[in-house]
Amino acid sequence: MTDHAPAAAHTTAEALLDATERLLVTAGQAGVSTRRVAEEAGQPHGLIRYHFGSLEALMLQVLERASSRILERQRALYGGDRSFLEKWRQAMGYIDTDLADGFPKITAELFAKAWNEPAFRDGLRQTMAAFTDMLADAVAGAAHEYELDLRADEVLALATLIRTFQIGVLVERLSDIDIGHAELTAAIDRALENHSGEQHAGRAT
Repeated sequence: MTDHAPAAAHTTAEALLDATERLLVTAGQAGVSTRRVAEEAGQPHGLIRYHFGSLEALMLQVLERASSRILERQRALYGGDRSFLEKWRQAMGYIDTDLADGFPKITAELFAKAWNEPAFRDGLRQTMAAFTDMLADAVAGAAHEYELDLRADEVLALATLIRTFQIGVLVERLSDIDIGHAELTAAIDRALENHSGEQHAGRAT
């Protein structure tokens, strides 16, 4: 009996996290309450306090878990052996997948919550810092591939630009705004493709 307790506790906690994610997507952060999460998870509402301490702590765990999934995926992508152009194209292809999965809606709802709650601002800052560090590593790798001599501040600036661009695209897409997105994405793709072609031509000569 005791051997199964940790697994059961883990399953209950995961069920509550999953239920909170679903409610953030369907009802928004204003529609998330202890009662609604418990009903969505099919669990007694007292288990929220037992496992997480409070609804706010539960929602912070949702943010951390969702962010960890994305960071692990992006680190695996940019840490691979393919060219930066191929990695970039796959990263941009994830946008539609992420929108279908609801992750950007979860993040956007928690961004909104952070406007009024310092605890969420701290959590989001940590998430964005980790995401920026990951992108900085990717930019540094691209600079090496393209034989660019970038200073540390230039690497950080480009990583921040990519982060801001990707988040902006996702937030606008959540509002059914896609004006200029295809054109901007195509322009970036062409620039990377042209630079990649120049590098190959230079090595060939």
